[in-house]
Amino acid sequence: MKFEPSGSIDAMHCLAIKHEYLRCRDMFEVFRDTATGIVLSGHSREAAYRAYNAYSGFILHLYEFLIALHARDYGDTEVVSYKAARASGYERADILDALVNEDAERVVQNRIDRINRGSAPSHENAIDYYYRLLPLPTDFAKTFRRMRNKVGGHVTYERLEEIDLTAFYQANHPYLYLLYRDLGDYWGRHCEEIPDLANVTDFFKAVLDSETPEGARGE
Repeated sequence: MKFEPSGSIDAMHCLAIKHEYLRCRDMFEVFRDTATGIVLSGHSREAAYRAYNAYSGFILHLYEFLIALHARDYGDTEVVSYKAARASGYERADILDALVNEDAERVVQNRIDRINRGSAPSHENAIDYYYRLLPLPTDFAKTFRRMRNKVGGHVTYERLEEIDLTAFYQANHPYLYLLYRDLGDYWGRHCEEIPDLANVTDFFKAVLDSETPEGARGE
């Protein structure tokens, strides 16, 4: 659906972006805390299970957050339709991959530029760290999208037999983290408290006003 800047749909789309960012942040914080526990206390199946689930959720919500940002840029909830993509000679997935690749290249280059300008904080990584992240792996966005589908979305045997989330983390986490921090900062501002997210934050209110939720008595 097409929508205009500053219109009613745009306002709701911005709320949806903020909601998706918060979901991404929640999953990242759970992953960080769980991973820290594994480092300090050692590997266990339960901890690994929780870390896997949290990182899978982080991938899913980060990808959806990025696509939602581009939807707003294009003024189209689809970003680009399948029909429009094919009319231009490309598949829709290829266009989305190109946009995500550009996002990743930009956040790495922005860190390099900030260090060169002398405006980076004192705790920033050395510039060589970021130079080593470029050039971006040519299949970064495609791999990111497919991993989002396999571990965060679709139920598939490949998740257990073929998909190596550890290898994906080792190869791609620096890019995901920069995307999360640098593109998410704007949407995360003023979110120390959860904002009014319409039906999201109204969820269950009417139920609580009228009845005791099933299971609340510990049955």
